[in-house]
Amino acid sequence: MLGPSDIAVPLRLRHDGRELVFLSIVATFGTPLDITVAELAIESFFPADADTADALRGVRPRGTG
Repeated sequence: MLGPSDIAVPLRLRHDGRELVFLSIVATFGTPLDITVAELAIESFFPADADTADALRGVRPRGTG
């Protein structure tokens, strides 16, 4: 069985002693009719685990008082 790490390469960052893990999605315009959007891409990052989601909400790390 495949797990998340088998199909994606996560972005891992250290911040305040915590490891934050993100998945990235890139959206592009496949066949634009206007040349101004031919190279446009939008990259979004989403938390890959509950600890990263908590950090983004400003919640303390799990296991700390």
